[in-house]
Amino acid sequence: MGLLNCSYVALFFTLAGAAAAAGSSFRCNLEPISGDAWVPSKIAIYFSDNFKTAQITDAAFGVSVPAKVVKRSGSSYALSWSLPGLAVLMESGGAEPRFRAVLNMSNLKMSIQSIRPEEGTMLPRGSGSCERLDSLSLLAQFQVYLQ
Repeated sequence: MGLLNCSYVALFFTLAGAAAAAGSSFRCNLEPISGDAWVPSKIAIYFSDNFKTAQITDAAFGVSVPAKVVKRSGSSYALSWSLPGLAVLMESGGAEPRFRAVLNMSNLKMSIQSIRPEEGTMLPRGSGSCERLDSLSLLAQFQVYLQ
């Protein structure tokens, strides 16, 4: 194999590896459907490591945090995360907002629930739709998202 052919093979594997390592991003618009506390209205999700890890960005706070990812079925992923250091005031005062959500990849719908340790309160829930942003760079995705 000549040097030129070796270069093409190396370039192919470099680009294929970069594409495989690249993550998938989603922008989700959510609305509350029940409960008596706040749920985020806009979030961005960046999956990496073949959907094994994720970063969640909350548009209201502009904070990006890691999320735990669990594959629930062939077309859905469960995510859980918290926004440390931020207080969303509730009746009991400040609390660290914690959320769990399910993203259905087949119809790009998401359901979200706020997690609170207090018993006897109705957990805030929300739902909405998501948009896949794979064709944009990370910087472009978040610029589009924040508009």
